[in-house]
Amino acid sequence: MLKRTLLLITLICPAGAQAAIYQCTVNGQTVFSDQPCGEDSKQIENRPAPAIGGRFDTGADAEFYQPEKRERTVDPCPFINSTDLRQYIIQNKIVRGMKPEDVRRSWGSPSSVRTGRRTQWAYHYPNYSASYVYFENGCVTDWSGYYR
Repeated sequence: MLKRTLLLITLICPAGAQAAIYQCTVNGQTVFSDQPCGEDSKQIENRPAPAIGGRFDTGADAEFYQPEKRERTVDPCPFINSTDLRQYIIQNKIVRGMKPEDVRRSWGSPSSVRTGRRTQWAYHYPNYSASYVYFENGCVTDWSGYYR
């Protein structure tokens, strides 16, 4: 019951809840206290911070930061998580949506390249087998292989 009464008094009389702060020098060091602590003590003005959402300026003209408008570039290739992409490259695998630089890092440079509506990269191997990677709009759309 006593705690409720004290809480009620604190809420009703908020000015009584604010204590004065004093600054003084003791043994060459600056000390802050809730009571005068020496002959040179001076009371510091303690104003509460403005409420959140209030204006912090003094009403003077202020310039407000406006970020530059950037154009969104539309990437035709579907997103591939960088961790997954790294694993595909280490395992020498390709997946739909990879870009040409990713395929080059995974399989190396192609033996030949055909361009047109679809770009075809051909990989020819010494045992007369071959693999083909097909790109549209700069993304892997398909691949195939010929094995002997």
